[in-house]
Amino acid sequence: MTGWAHKHRPWRKALRSIRHGIEGLLQFLLVGFFWLLPIDLASDIGGWLSRQIGTRLPISRRALKHLAIAFPDMAEAERRRIVAGMWDNLGRLVAEYPHLGAIADPKSGRVEVLHAERMVGVQQSGRPFIGFSAHMANFELMPIVAYNHGLNLTVVSRPVNNPVIQRILLYFRERSTGDWGKVPKGIEGGRQTVKLLDEGLNLGVLVDQRTSQGVTLPLFGRPARTTLGIAKLAIDKNLPIVPVHLERLGGARFRITLEEAVSHPQLGDRQAEARAMMTEVNRILERWIRHRPEDWLWLHRRWDRP
Repeated sequence: MTGWAHKHRPWRKALRSIRHGIEGLLQFLLVGFFWLLPIDLASDIGGWLSRQIGTRLPISRRALKHLAIAFPDMAEAERRRIVAGMWDNLGRLVAEYPHLGAIADPKSGRVEVLHAERMVGVQQSGRPFIGFSAHMANFELMPIVAYNHGLNLTVVSRPVNNPVIQRILLYFRERSTGDWGKVPKGIEGGRQTVKLLDEGLNLGVLVDQRTSQGVTLPLFGRPARTTLGIAKLAIDKNLPIVPVHLERLGGARFRITLEEAVSHPQLGDRQAEARAMMTEVNRILERWIRHRPEDWLWLHRRWDRP
């Protein structure tokens, strides 16, 4: 059996390459279609299409289950409304991809930034910062907005499995800013992150995905696996952790709020301090989600299965 698998491995690679090419072509045609449209029309069509299709997919049951975990007393009709809103946001995100640079352009007035002076103070300290956010609204905007405000930001991200689609996404992410910097998740990414922080570059990370590592901390009153990585980096290098809240205000308009840095309790124990800081991070994340639950990606398996 092993010999058969080895003999036919080139065929599997060829089939995978063909599949990636077909998926990439479909992605290119989809994004290209939205590229031809005005921003608001593209966003509206993307949201409508995603609502019509996404709410009928079996994976929507996962989102409903996660909503039941977070909001056990919520009516079923309200949960379904939120799931429809989640799909609307996802469709808009895809449709807005070719327009990221135009949306983030300060002249467009589409992105309101609150408390930007907090970043000025952090920058003037001469130390880099760690900014965290979540898969909310159009989270792809944040590195571009940071660039437009003169912040050098390196983003921790996991590339999509299809390299053709990855190249398409990177093109639209970086066409307005150049290569704004990114490091992969995992051990090698961790090494690169430390090196970049030592060089004075700022770090951006989305903290709301489930991880197989880390510790169990509460989120919506339920245990959720949470990595302590950014807290330990902040402790070891004496760096601020800044919450960056992104909201969709309607259509292709957004608000980014730079909140006060996460407090660093002096407990005399690195592990205990990191746990306390990430507990606060989870509380902030929960507050954001409660404020606009339809902005969040409820498809993530954030909690362990019961």
